[in-house]
Amino acid sequence: MTVHDTVHGFIVEREVPLPELDAVMYQMKHEKTGLELVWISREEENKVFGIGFETLPWNDTGVFHILEHSVLCGSKNYPVKEPFVELLKNSMNTFLNAMTFPDKTFYPVASRNDKDFVNLMRVYLDAVFYPAVYTKPEIFYQEGWHYEFDSEGKPGYKGVVFNEMKGAFADADELMDMTINRALFPDTPYRYVSGGDPTKIPDLTYEEFIESHKQFYSPSNAYVYLDGAMDIDAILGIINDEYLSSFEQTKRMDPPTLQSAVDAGEQQIEYEIGADENEDGKIRLSWGRVIGTYAEREKLTAMQILSDVLTGNNQAPLTKAVLEDGLAETMRLYTIDGVANPWVKIEARNVKKENCKQVEKRIFDTLNALANGGLDHEKLEASMANLEFQMRERDYGSYPQGLILGMQVFDSWLYGGAPEANLQIGDLFVHLREKMKQGYFEHLIREELLENPHCCKVTLIPSKTAGEARRAKEAKRIEDESAMWSDKVREEIIAKQERLEAWQNSEDTPEQLAALPHLELSDLSRTPQEQPIEELVIDGQKVLVHRVNSSGIAYITLYFDENHYTEAELPALGLLCRLFGNLETTQSSVEELNNRVRLLCGSMTFFISTFNIKDDSSCCTVKLCASFSTLESNVDQAVSLAAEILTQTRFDTANSEKAVLDLLRQIKMGCFEQTVMGGHAAALGRVSAQMSVSSVVSECTGGVTFYQWLKAQEENWNWNSLLEKLTALYAKAVSKEQLTISLTGNTDAYAANVVQMLQELLPSKPDLLKIQTIAIKPWGIKKEGIIIPADIAFAVRGTITGNYNGAWQTAAKIVSLSYLWNVIRVQGGAYGTGMLTRANGGFYCYSYRDPSAKESLRKYLDCSSFLKEFAAQNPDLTGFIIGTVSDQSPLQTPRMKGQAADNLYWRQISWEERCTRWQQILETTPEKLAQTAEQISTAMKEGGICVVGGAEQMEGCGLDEIITL
Repeated sequence: MTVHDTVHGFIVEREVPLPELDAVMYQMKHEKTGLELVWISREEENKVFGIGFETLPWNDTGVFHILEHSVLCGSKNYPVKEPFVELLKNSMNTFLNAMTFPDKTFYPVASRNDKDFVNLMRVYLDAVFYPAVYTKPEIFYQEGWHYEFDSEGKPGYKGVVFNEMKGAFADADELMDMTINRALFPDTPYRYVSGGDPTKIPDLTYEEFIESHKQFYSPSNAYVYLDGAMDIDAILGIINDEYLSSFEQTKRMDPPTLQSAVDAGEQQIEYEIGADENEDGKIRLSWGRVIGTYAEREKLTAMQILSDVLTGNNQAPLTKAVLEDGLAETMRLYTIDGVANPWVKIEARNVKKENCKQVEKRIFDTLNALANGGLDHEKLEASMANLEFQMRERDYGSYPQGLILGMQVFDSWLYGGAPEANLQIGDLFVHLREKMKQGYFEHLIREELLENPHCCKVTLIPSKTAGEARRAKEAKRIEDESAMWSDKVREEIIAKQERLEAWQNSEDTPEQLAALPHLELSDLSRTPQEQPIEELVIDGQKVLVHRVNSSGIAYITLYFDENHYTEAELPALGLLCRLFGNLETTQSSVEELNNRVRLLCGSMTFFISTFNIKDDSSCCTVKLCASFSTLESNVDQAVSLAAEILTQTRFDTANSEKAVLDLLRQIKMGCFEQTVMGGHAAALGRVSAQMSVSSVVSECTGGVTFYQWLKAQEENWNWNSLLEKLTALYAKAVSKEQLTISLTGNTDAYAANVVQMLQELLPSKPDLLKIQTIAIKPWGIKKEGIIIPADIAFAVRGTITGNYNGAWQTAAKIVSLSYLWNVIRVQGGAYGTGMLTRANGGFYCYSYRDPSAKESLRKYLDCSSFLKEFAAQNPDLTGFIIGTVSDQSPLQTPRMKGQAADNLYWRQISWEERCTRWQQILETTPEKLAQTAEQISTAMKEGGICVVGGAEQMEGCGLDEIITL
């Protein structure tokens, strides 16, 4: 394929080598429709397809968010109710989702299987170009909003996106960013909430919804992205012959206009806090600054570096300035990119009303002093080195690398820039280092933060009544609307609700389901992914070696046995881990430690991990982990740094008390926000701890219990008492005798040296009692509620019921996608739901951003009867087995391969046991599902409950205890 070639109607316009990716990018245009296409051709097994549309909102109804949900609810060639769900059941996808951004909507899929990849691509192309929304208005009512009458005949609003955004608006960060966008972009689409404002979503009509699809979802307004090794001739043939050939060219939407500079002054907005929270000291101050355009990559990268230098830790100058006198609890500086007009946010959190002016003055005086007097170039160099490491590493966790590359392509391509503009690093950091010497970063402080004419200020004010007022306003609106309904209108609304419920309760016919493309069991591997591991003993030291190609990066984890702690000591142990690297050592200041971590490592973290031995919930081993990544050439220095932090951290300096209190408050704040936004994870942790020792440890070192302990420490501050606890724990946390080393990468190059260094640097504590498992007990079954400031809830029910079998995973998949998805998400309006089964023998149901926890808990009880009825029909389980196998075969970076192998090692799960469980999945039968239904019945009827949500959500849940977060 060369420039000017025409392939299935696509003209090859550009061919661009990408040596850093060992790839070539081809940019093409479809001659008939004008659709634009980019393919990154490289030897990558995991292939990515994505189609995106420029979608610029003109109001806050969230029309493009609702469209994103709705087009995946059936199409011309795949006339099932939920093709998206069917693909989750039946495919080997490594990614399957859709995303609404402020100015675009993106539909990406990925798979390592060639046949599966083509199947996914076809379904997504059909969904966006031929959705069933034109003939099934019920899709709009389900995914967007509709009126629904309760059992007493009282109307209310309901809808998946409506409830999702009610949950999102419980987040103070969401409210702040929304307000900043409105202030900074009064004349462009960025002033609107693309996801939808819950107060405006009910303004959207079905007709406007349909017209939006007609206008924006044409091939002429589309961008197709491809990545990986594929038969490009076949792929382009499918796109052209099966889809684009049927369309004529229409208008491509113009890129979003750039906002001219405005000084928007100050905006104030209330955010909800709990009824038991203290309003004092909860104000949030923020300042927004537009910093240019998408095309200024060097500046955007420099602002990321500047953000880290100014607020990356408590010793950073801007953070330190507001922490010194207790003016705020934390400072943050963010760069928001991926839009035509990127912007930055300076934010001070938890400020007292009387300190607001002083905080503002302190922030901008500090910035002025830095602009005039200069930044610390060692800190700049360290932050630069760290960012460059991460950008070159390209470790995106479970997200396909090709997906992230695609988003980077869109960040330029959508606005008329070169698609490859953000894909390579090239001389970016060489230029930045040169500019650093010329005062470039100081210039940015003055130009972008101090003297920027495009600016605003937003103050978030805590309110105990904001939530109540919001709910009252919604109720009043519905009351006013319903008061104007005639009997005929009311009857029409009831009839519409009945039609929606009838459609939701209908089942796809075998013929409709057969239209979807499927894989066969023969397409699957008969064994699980092998995890590279070898247990060595080097000079008496146990070393877990994972030999994988890691491109010159070493991934190292030091595991220390911590089974000698009591349950009461665990929260302080959790805090101790988070203090490592944030307090000075006998050799280095905190600033010096931070600089060395950034210079030498991609990351360095300290945390607690727990592992059930043989997946026995009553038998758990606890590890304190020091995990870091570094270039092979820097291994010695990184190991030395980790050992220094682990063995020489000081808690007894003049600054220790203030430093620990500041960190404790920030950790507490993070735990609170995590629980409010991810309450399903918090609730799962609580219910799991009722029967699992491992979950008790996790709860005490990082869950709600840990948060409660932090809160109590702050409210009853006694530094001498806490210092005594930390010192006692520290004395028995780290030694050679407790150590196991894990190495991932080209380990032969440095394994022996790492062992030798640690034997020299770590203390010996031979008298420390060696215990194989921690001696604590699960909490026992209970039903509890945790009140958060929100309208929605997260509801969990379940427990441990028996000996795990691989077929349980298939059963959980079936219940999640064939039962819970319908009754909790589709009919109930929750944003998410599912059933989880764990290798320790547990079954758990959960809901996410749920409008009715009470109803969800009730519906969980019917999971077992559903599964029995399902199994009695003797269904074909091929698709579910394929989907389950896909779940058990995740994408893994080199780092993740090492982690997964370590996890199996500590749990003492052999290759033979893994193969047995894999085979159990492949051999799932209706009879085995019926047997599993009995276990599920026990878990739901006899298990524990945890509901995290607003106070009203607790009503009718049958809870024994309710606490406020």
